[in-house]
Amino acid sequence: MECKVSDLVKRGHDQAAELKSSCGAVDVRDVAQLISDLATQLDVQLVRSNALAAEYARLSDIAKGGAFVMQKALMKYEFGVGMTMQAEDFIRDVRSKTPATDAFLAEVRAQGVERYAAQLKSEAELADEAGWDGAAKFLISESEKVLAFAAQIRQEVAK
Repeated sequence: MECKVSDLVKRGHDQAAELKSSCGAVDVRDVAQLISDLATQLDVQLVRSNALAAEYARLSDIAKGGAFVMQKALMKYEFGVGMTMQAEDFIRDVRSKTPATDAFLAEVRAQGVERYAAQLKSEAELADEAGWDGAAKFLISESEKVLAFAAQIRQEVAK
């Protein structure tokens, strides 16, 4: 999959450059810019998906080896020997950071919150049409707070 996406990214940039240089029409140049922008976005998404896949693979490996290690540590603990170094390593690995996954999930959450804000705004418009000025103002105010919350979700993961 990655190879095909990488090829698409390269082809998109190449074709956009070819269109820009060979056509004098403004509309075609706009199309070329759009193709270039799309290829750039595809490239960004490829990087994100690769980071997520790498984190997933690491966490899967940890999970596969963890059951045996923890069983061994539990047996030693029950006999008063203490934990094994492997168990301590496993616990450390499980607690490790997953920035790509965290950023992806924060974006999903923020988009859900933004959908709620859009719903509030839609309800405010209906309230305004019905002459319920107070309700409309309240809903608009709440919509703005919800959008600020979505921005906060994105900022928290960036820290």
